Amino acid sequence: MLRRLVWRSLAARRSRVLLALLAVTLGTGVATALGTLALQVGDDLARTLRAAGPNFVMRPEGAAWRPDAVGEIAVARAGVALPESAVAALRSTFWRNNVLEAAPELDVTLHVGGHEVEATGTWFERVLATPGGPWRTGLSRLHPRWQVEGAWPAAGGAQAALGRGLARELGARVGDTLELASGPRHARVAVAALVDPGGLDEHRLWLPLERAQELAQRPGELDRVALSALVKPEPRHSPPDAARDPQGYERFMCTAYPANVAHDLAAGVPGSEVVPLTELVAGEASVVWRLNLLMLMLALAALTASGLGLVSTTTASVVERAREFGLMRALGATSGALAVLLLAESLLVSLAGGALGWLLGTATAAAIRGDAFAAPAAAQPLLLPVALVVAAGLAVAGTVGPLRLALRFDPVESLRG
Repeated sequence: MLRRLVWRSLAARRSRVLLALLAVTLGTGVATALGTLALQVGDDLARTLRAAGPNFVMRPEGAAWRPDAVGEIAVARAGVALPESAVAALRSTFWRNNVLEAAPELDVTLHVGGHEVEATGTWFERVLATPGGPWRTGLSRLHPRWQVEGAWPAAGGAQAALGRGLARELGARVGDTLELASGPRHARVAVAALVDPGGLDEHRLWLPLERAQELAQRPGELDRVALSALVKPEPRHSPPDAARDPQGYERFMCTAYPANVAHDLAAGVPGSEVVPLTELVAGEASVVWRLNLLMLMLALAALTASGLGLVSTTTASVVERAREFGLMRALGATSGALAVLLLAESLLVSLAGGALGWLLGTATAAAIRGDAFAAPAAAQPLLLPVALVVAAGLAVAGTVGPLRLALRFDPVESLRG
Protein backbone atom coordinates (compact mmCIF):
# COMPACT_ATOMS: atom_id res chain seq x y z
CA MET A 1 0.00 0.00 0.00
CA LEU A 2 2.73 2.46 0.98
CA ARG A 3 4.66 1.76 -2.21
CA ARG A 4 1.55 2.35 -4.32
CA LEU A 5 0.78 5.63 -2.55
CA VAL A 6 4.36 6.86 -2.95
CA TRP A 7 4.56 6.03 -6.65
CA ARG A 8 1.16 7.56 -7.45
CA SER A 9 1.98 10.67 -5.43
CA LEU A 10 5.29 11.14 -7.24
CA ALA A 11 3.72 10.52 -10.64
CA ALA A 12 1.01 13.11 -9.96
CA ARG A 13 3.57 15.79 -9.05
CA ARG A 14 6.20 15.37 -11.76
CA SER A 15 7.22 19.03 -11.91
CA ARG A 16 7.77 19.27 -8.13
CA VAL A 17 9.59 15.96 -8.10
CA LEU A 18 11.90 17.06 -10.90
CA LEU A 19 12.70 20.32 -9.07
CA ALA A 20 13.53 18.42 -5.88
CA LEU A 21 15.58 15.89 -7.84
CA LEU A 22 17.50 18.70 -9.55
CA ALA A 23 18.22 20.43 -6.23
CA VAL A 24 19.61 17.28 -4.62
CA THR A 25 21.54 16.26 -7.74
CA LEU A 26 23.28 19.62 -8.02
CA GLY A 27 24.07 19.80 -4.31
CA THR A 28 25.50 16.30 -4.03
CA GLY A 29 27.18 16.70 -7.43
CA VAL A 30 29.11 19.76 -6.31
CA ALA A 31 29.98 18.11 -2.99
CA THR A 32 31.12 14.92 -4.76
CA ALA A 33 33.26 16.85 -7.23
CA LEU A 34 34.92 18.81 -4.45
CA GLY A 35 35.35 15.68 -2.34
CA THR A 36 36.97 13.83 -5.24
CA LEU A 37 39.33 16.72 -5.87
CA ALA A 38 40.12 17.04 -2.15
CA LEU A 39 41.16 13.39 -1.99
CA GLN A 40 43.58 13.87 -4.88
CA VAL A 41 44.48 17.54 -4.98
CA GLY A 42 47.14 17.17 -2.30
CA ASP A 43 49.28 14.88 -4.44
CA ASP A 44 48.30 16.69 -7.66
CA LEU A 45 49.27 20.08 -6.29
CA ALA A 46 52.40 18.69 -4.68
CA ARG A 47 53.51 17.21 -8.01
CA THR A 48 52.85 20.53 -9.72
CA LEU A 49 54.75 22.46 -7.06
CA ARG A 50 57.59 19.94 -7.26
CA ALA A 51 58.33 21.32 -10.71
CA ALA A 52 59.66 24.38 -8.88
CA GLY A 53 62.67 22.40 -7.66
CA PRO A 54 63.85 20.22 -4.78
CA ASN A 55 62.33 20.27 -1.31
CA PHE A 56 64.91 18.01 0.41
CA VAL A 57 68.69 17.82 0.45
CA MET A 58 70.74 14.78 1.39
CA ARG A 59 74.15 15.71 2.73
CA PRO A 60 76.99 13.96 4.56
CA GLU A 61 76.40 13.69 8.26
CA GLY A 62 78.31 16.54 9.89
CA ALA A 63 78.39 18.80 6.82
CA ALA A 64 78.36 22.52 7.56
CA TRP A 65 75.98 23.39 4.70
CA ARG A 66 72.59 24.73 5.85
CA PRO A 67 69.74 24.59 3.29
CA ASP A 68 67.91 27.54 4.84
CA ALA A 69 70.95 29.80 5.13
CA VAL A 70 71.09 32.94 3.04
CA GLY A 71 74.27 34.06 1.35
CA GLU A 72 77.42 31.98 1.09
CA ILE A 73 76.87 28.24 1.02
CA ALA A 74 79.74 25.88 1.74
CA VAL A 75 80.23 22.24 2.59
CA ALA A 76 82.73 21.06 5.16
CA ARG A 77 85.64 19.41 3.31
CA ALA A 78 87.07 17.42 6.23
CA GLY A 79 86.64 14.11 4.47
CA VAL A 80 82.83 14.16 4.50
CA ALA A 81 81.24 13.09 1.22
CA LEU A 82 78.49 10.93 -0.18
CA PRO A 83 79.02 8.07 -2.64
CA GLU A 84 77.40 8.21 -6.07
CA SER A 85 75.32 5.18 -5.10
CA ALA A 86 73.39 7.43 -2.68
CA VAL A 87 71.14 8.60 -5.52
CA ALA A 88 69.93 5.14 -6.50
CA ALA A 89 69.57 4.23 -2.81
CA LEU A 90 66.76 6.78 -2.52
CA ARG A 91 64.55 4.41 -4.51
CA SER A 92 65.25 1.45 -2.20
CA THR A 93 63.65 2.92 0.94
CA PHE A 94 60.11 2.72 2.32
CA TRP A 95 59.25 6.07 0.69
CA ARG A 96 60.68 5.16 -2.72
CA ASN A 97 57.42 5.94 -4.49
CA ASN A 98 57.39 9.42 -2.95
CA VAL A 99 60.80 10.32 -4.36
CA LEU A 100 60.14 11.93 -7.74
CA GLU A 101 63.48 13.31 -8.95
CA ALA A 102 67.03 13.70 -7.66
CA ALA A 103 70.34 15.16 -8.83
CA PRO A 104 73.80 14.69 -7.27
CA GLU A 105 75.95 17.78 -6.79
CA LEU A 106 79.68 18.31 -6.36
CA ASP A 107 80.97 21.86 -5.94
CA VAL A 108 84.30 23.03 -7.31
CA THR A 109 85.77 26.53 -7.62
CA LEU A 110 87.13 27.24 -11.09
CA HIS A 111 88.97 30.09 -12.78
CA VAL A 112 87.57 31.04 -16.18
CA GLY A 113 89.12 33.91 -18.13
CA GLY A 114 90.32 35.69 -15.00
CA HIS A 115 87.01 35.18 -13.17
CA GLU A 116 86.52 32.96 -10.13
CA VAL A 117 83.44 30.86 -10.83
CA GLU A 118 81.40 28.57 -8.58
CA ALA A 119 80.78 25.38 -10.55
CA THR A 120 78.68 22.31 -9.79
CA GLY A 121 79.09 18.85 -11.24
CA THR A 122 75.84 16.93 -11.68
CA TRP A 123 73.91 14.48 -13.79
CA PHE A 124 71.83 16.33 -16.32
CA GLU A 125 69.89 13.18 -17.19
CA ARG A 126 70.74 9.66 -16.13
CA VAL A 127 68.91 6.32 -16.10
CA LEU A 128 69.54 4.41 -12.87
CA ALA A 129 68.81 0.77 -12.12
CA THR A 130 66.67 0.52 -8.98
CA PRO A 131 64.72 -2.33 -7.32
CA GLY A 132 61.53 -0.85 -8.80
CA GLY A 133 62.92 -0.66 -12.33
CA PRO A 134 64.79 1.97 -14.38
CA TRP A 135 64.62 5.50 -12.99
CA ARG A 136 65.33 8.44 -15.30
CA THR A 137 66.35 11.48 -13.29
CA GLY A 138 68.83 14.36 -13.14
CA LEU A 139 69.07 18.14 -13.04
CA SER A 140 66.93 18.67 -16.14
CA ARG A 141 64.07 16.69 -14.60
CA LEU A 142 64.53 18.20 -11.13
CA HIS A 143 64.15 21.72 -12.55
CA PRO A 144 61.77 21.35 -15.54
CA ARG A 145 60.75 25.03 -15.41
CA TRP A 146 64.22 26.41 -15.96
CA GLN A 147 64.45 28.17 -19.30
CA VAL A 148 67.30 26.65 -21.35
CA GLU A 149 68.84 28.09 -24.49
CA GLY A 150 70.63 25.27 -26.30
CA ALA A 151 70.73 21.73 -24.91
CA TRP A 152 71.84 20.27 -21.61
CA PRO A 153 75.42 18.91 -21.71
CA ALA A 154 75.86 15.25 -22.57
CA ALA A 155 76.93 12.88 -19.80
CA GLY A 156 80.73 12.72 -19.55
CA GLY A 157 81.21 15.15 -22.43
CA ALA A 158 83.45 18.23 -22.58
CA GLN A 159 80.47 20.57 -22.27
CA ALA A 160 79.05 22.98 -19.71
CA ALA A 161 75.91 24.98 -18.97
CA LEU A 162 76.14 28.58 -17.76
CA GLY A 163 73.73 30.67 -15.74
CA ARG A 164 72.55 33.66 -17.74
CA GLY A 165 74.25 36.12 -15.37
CA LEU A 166 77.59 34.33 -15.57
CA ALA A 167 77.34 34.18 -19.36
CA ARG A 168 76.95 37.97 -19.46
CA GLU A 169 80.00 38.40 -17.22
CA LEU A 170 82.12 36.13 -19.40
CA GLY A 171 80.62 37.32 -22.68
CA ALA A 172 79.93 33.68 -23.54
CA ARG A 173 77.34 32.30 -25.93
CA VAL A 174 76.17 28.84 -26.89
CA GLY A 175 78.92 27.13 -28.90
CA ASP A 176 81.81 29.10 -27.38
CA THR A 177 84.75 27.27 -25.81
CA LEU A 178 85.92 28.00 -22.27
CA GLU A 179 89.22 27.21 -20.58
CA LEU A 180 88.60 25.95 -17.03
CA ALA A 181 91.30 25.82 -14.37
CA SER A 182 91.29 24.32 -10.88
CA GLY A 183 94.78 24.64 -9.49
CA PRO A 184 97.15 22.79 -11.84
CA ARG A 185 94.29 20.98 -13.57
CA HIS A 186 92.83 22.39 -16.79
CA ALA A 187 89.97 21.46 -19.09
CA ARG A 188 88.42 22.88 -22.24
CA VAL A 189 84.64 22.73 -22.52
CA ALA A 190 82.07 23.94 -25.02
CA VAL A 191 79.10 26.02 -23.83
CA ALA A 192 76.14 23.76 -24.57
CA ALA A 193 73.39 25.75 -22.82
CA LEU A 194 72.52 29.06 -21.17
CA VAL A 195 70.13 28.67 -18.24
CA ASP A 196 67.74 31.08 -16.50
CA PRO A 197 67.44 29.56 -12.98
CA GLY A 198 67.00 32.78 -11.03
CA GLY A 199 68.64 33.71 -7.73
CA LEU A 200 72.26 32.86 -6.90
CA ASP A 201 72.34 30.15 -9.57
CA GLU A 202 72.32 32.86 -12.26
CA HIS A 203 76.12 33.04 -11.75
CA ARG A 204 76.78 29.30 -11.58
CA LEU A 205 78.40 26.92 -14.06
CA TRP A 206 77.28 23.30 -14.39
CA LEU A 207 79.50 20.45 -15.56
CA PRO A 208 78.96 16.73 -16.06
CA LEU A 209 79.66 15.09 -12.69
CA GLU A 210 82.60 13.07 -14.01
CA ARG A 211 84.33 16.22 -15.29
CA ALA A 212 83.85 18.03 -11.96
CA GLN A 213 85.23 15.03 -10.05
CA GLU A 214 88.36 15.08 -12.23
CA LEU A 215 88.94 18.80 -11.69
CA ALA A 216 88.34 18.53 -7.93
CA GLN A 217 90.28 15.25 -7.66
CA ARG A 218 87.40 13.66 -5.81
CA PRO A 219 86.46 10.57 -7.85
CA GLY A 220 83.16 8.93 -6.94
CA GLU A 221 82.29 11.59 -4.36
CA LEU A 222 79.30 13.91 -3.94
CA ASP A 223 78.74 16.94 -1.74
CA ARG A 224 74.98 16.48 -1.62
CA VAL A 225 71.92 15.17 -3.43
CA ALA A 226 69.05 17.55 -4.16
CA LEU A 227 65.77 15.67 -4.35
CA SER A 228 62.09 16.26 -4.81
CA ALA A 229 59.63 14.16 -2.78
CA LEU A 230 55.90 14.12 -2.16
CA VAL A 231 55.06 14.85 1.48
CA LYS A 232 52.06 15.78 3.60
CA PRO A 233 51.85 18.89 5.78
CA GLU A 234 53.76 18.57 9.04
CA PRO A 235 51.29 17.76 11.86
CA ARG A 236 50.65 20.36 14.52
CA HIS A 237 50.66 17.75 17.28
CA SER A 238 53.42 15.54 18.62
CA PRO A 239 53.49 11.85 17.69
CA PRO A 240 51.45 9.48 19.88
CA ASP A 241 53.25 7.62 22.64
CA ALA A 242 54.46 4.29 21.26
CA ALA A 243 53.79 2.46 24.54
CA ARG A 244 50.30 3.84 25.19
CA ASP A 245 49.01 3.97 21.62
CA PRO A 246 51.07 1.63 19.39
CA GLN A 247 48.55 1.71 16.53
CA GLY A 248 48.38 5.50 16.53
CA TYR A 249 52.17 5.70 16.65
CA GLU A 250 52.50 3.28 13.74
CA ARG A 251 49.91 5.21 11.73
CA PHE A 252 51.80 8.45 12.45
CA MET A 253 55.15 7.00 11.40
CA CYS A 254 53.66 5.54 8.20
CA THR A 255 52.35 8.94 7.07
CA ALA A 256 54.52 10.91 4.65
CA TYR A 257 55.35 13.76 6.99
CA PRO A 258 58.61 15.56 6.08
CA ALA A 259 60.44 14.38 9.22
CA ASN A 260 59.41 10.75 8.64
CA VAL A 261 60.46 10.83 4.99
CA ALA A 262 63.77 12.52 5.82
CA HIS A 263 64.59 10.00 8.57
CA ASP A 264 63.88 6.97 6.39
CA LEU A 265 65.79 8.30 3.37
CA ALA A 266 68.81 9.04 5.55
CA ALA A 267 68.68 5.52 6.98
CA GLY A 268 69.08 4.15 3.44
CA VAL A 269 72.50 5.79 3.05
CA PRO A 270 74.84 5.28 6.04
CA GLY A 271 76.66 8.43 7.07
CA SER A 272 74.09 10.77 5.57
CA GLU A 273 71.34 13.06 6.78
CA VAL A 274 68.34 14.40 4.87
CA VAL A 275 67.17 17.92 5.60
CA PRO A 276 63.85 19.37 4.36
CA LEU A 277 63.83 22.89 2.97
CA THR A 278 61.53 24.03 5.75
CA GLU A 279 60.18 27.25 4.23
CA LEU A 280 59.31 25.53 0.95
CA VAL A 281 57.67 22.52 2.64
CA ALA A 282 55.69 24.76 5.00
CA GLY A 283 54.56 26.96 2.11
CA GLU A 284 53.29 23.99 0.12
CA ALA A 285 51.49 22.62 3.19
CA SER A 286 49.79 25.99 3.73
CA VAL A 287 48.59 26.11 0.12
CA VAL A 288 47.13 22.59 0.29
CA TRP A 289 45.45 23.25 3.66
CA ARG A 290 43.85 26.49 2.47
CA LEU A 291 42.65 24.86 -0.73
CA ASN A 292 41.05 21.97 1.18
CA LEU A 293 39.36 24.46 3.53
CA LEU A 294 38.02 26.40 0.56
CA MET A 295 36.60 23.23 -1.02
CA LEU A 296 34.97 22.24 2.28
CA MET A 297 33.27 25.62 2.56
CA LEU A 298 32.07 25.44 -1.04
CA ALA A 299 30.69 21.92 -0.47
CA LEU A 300 28.82 23.05 2.64
CA ALA A 301 27.43 26.04 0.76
CA ALA A 302 26.24 23.82 -2.09
CA LEU A 303 24.58 21.36 0.29
CA THR A 304 22.92 24.19 2.20
CA ALA A 305 21.50 25.63 -1.02
CA SER A 306 20.35 22.16 -2.03
CA GLY A 307 18.63 21.67 1.34
CA LEU A 308 16.86 25.02 1.09
CA GLY A 309 15.67 24.15 -2.40
CA LEU A 310 14.35 20.81 -1.17
CA VAL A 311 12.56 22.46 1.78
CA SER A 312 10.97 25.02 -0.54
CA THR A 313 9.81 22.40 -3.01
CA THR A 314 8.45 20.06 -0.33
CA THR A 315 6.66 22.89 1.48
CA ALA A 316 4.94 24.01 -1.73
CA SER A 317 3.95 20.42 -2.38
CA VAL A 318 2.45 20.05 1.11
CA VAL A 319 0.41 23.23 0.71
CA GLU A 320 -0.93 22.00 -2.65
CA ARG A 321 -1.89 18.66 -1.07
CA ALA A 322 -3.80 20.14 1.89
CA ARG A 323 -7.08 18.45 0.83
CA GLU A 324 -5.32 15.14 0.27
CA PHE A 325 -3.80 15.18 3.76
CA GLY A 326 -7.09 16.35 5.26
CA LEU A 327 -8.92 13.44 3.61
CA MET A 328 -6.29 10.99 4.84
CA ARG A 329 -6.61 12.32 8.39
CA ALA A 330 -10.43 12.11 8.17
CA LEU A 331 -10.15 8.48 7.05
CA GLY A 332 -8.02 7.67 10.11
CA ALA A 333 -4.44 8.22 8.98
CA THR A 334 -2.21 8.89 11.97
CA SER A 335 0.54 11.47 12.23
CA GLY A 336 3.06 8.66 11.96
CA ALA A 337 1.52 7.44 8.70
CA LEU A 338 1.73 10.91 7.17
CA ALA A 339 5.34 11.24 8.35
CA VAL A 340 6.25 7.88 6.80
CA LEU A 341 4.61 8.86 3.51
CA LEU A 342 6.40 12.21 3.24
CA LEU A 343 9.73 10.78 4.33
CA ALA A 344 9.43 7.88 1.87
CA GLU A 345 8.73 10.30 -0.99
CA SER A 346 11.63 12.58 -0.02
CA LEU A 347 14.04 9.69 0.54
CA LEU A 348 13.25 8.13 -2.82
CA VAL A 349 13.78 11.40 -4.68
CA SER A 350 16.87 12.32 -2.66
CA LEU A 351 18.57 8.92 -3.06
CA ALA A 352 18.02 9.10 -6.80
CA GLY A 353 19.45 12.62 -6.75
CA GLY A 354 22.41 11.41 -4.67
CA ALA A 355 23.26 8.70 -7.18
CA LEU A 356 22.92 11.10 -10.11
CA GLY A 357 24.93 13.70 -8.19
CA TRP A 358 27.75 11.21 -7.64
CA LEU A 359 27.91 10.51 -11.37
CA LEU A 360 27.79 14.22 -12.21
CA GLY A 361 30.39 15.11 -9.57
CA THR A 362 32.75 12.34 -10.66
CA ALA A 363 32.60 13.46 -14.28
CA THR A 364 33.08 17.11 -13.28
CA ALA A 365 36.06 16.30 -11.06
CA ALA A 366 37.66 14.28 -13.85
CA ALA A 367 37.27 17.19 -16.27
CA ILE A 368 38.65 19.72 -13.78
CA ARG A 369 41.55 17.49 -12.78
CA GLY A 370 42.44 16.78 -16.39
CA ASP A 371 42.47 20.47 -17.34
CA ALA A 372 44.29 21.70 -14.24
CA PHE A 373 46.80 18.92 -13.63
CA ALA A 374 46.82 16.92 -16.87
CA ALA A 375 46.05 13.84 -14.78
CA PRO A 376 43.86 10.88 -15.76
CA ALA A 377 40.34 10.66 -14.43
CA ALA A 378 40.09 8.80 -11.14
CA ALA A 379 36.62 7.96 -9.83
CA GLN A 380 36.16 7.51 -6.08
CA PRO A 381 33.64 4.68 -5.53
CA LEU A 382 33.86 5.20 -1.78
CA LEU A 383 32.15 8.56 -2.23
CA LEU A 384 28.98 6.90 -3.61
CA PRO A 385 27.73 5.70 -0.20
CA VAL A 386 28.78 9.06 1.24
CA ALA A 387 26.72 10.84 -1.41
CA LEU A 388 23.73 8.61 -0.66
CA VAL A 389 24.02 9.24 3.09
CA VAL A 390 24.26 12.99 2.48
CA ALA A 391 21.23 12.82 0.19
CA ALA A 392 19.30 10.91 2.85
CA GLY A 393 20.28 13.55 5.40
CA LEU A 394 19.01 16.26 3.05
CA ALA A 395 15.74 14.35 2.67
CA VAL A 396 15.20 14.18 6.42
CA ALA A 397 16.23 17.80 6.99
CA GLY A 398 14.08 18.98 4.10
CA THR A 399 11.00 17.11 5.31
CA VAL A 400 10.90 18.12 8.98
CA GLY A 401 9.47 21.62 8.39
CA PRO A 402 6.91 20.63 5.74
CA LEU A 403 5.85 17.64 7.88
CA ARG A 404 5.10 19.86 10.86
CA LEU A 405 3.00 22.03 8.54
CA ALA A 406 1.11 18.99 7.23
CA LEU A 407 0.35 17.76 10.73
CA ARG A 408 -1.17 21.12 11.66
CA PHE A 409 -3.83 20.90 8.93
CA ASP A 410 -7.35 20.58 10.32
CA PRO A 411 -9.15 17.80 8.38
CA VAL A 412 -12.49 19.64 8.49
CA GLU A 413 -11.06 22.96 7.31
CA SER A 414 -8.99 21.22 4.63
CA LEU A 415 -11.97 19.37 3.19
CA ARG A 416 -14.24 22.43 3.43
CA GLY A 417 -11.71 24.78 1.78
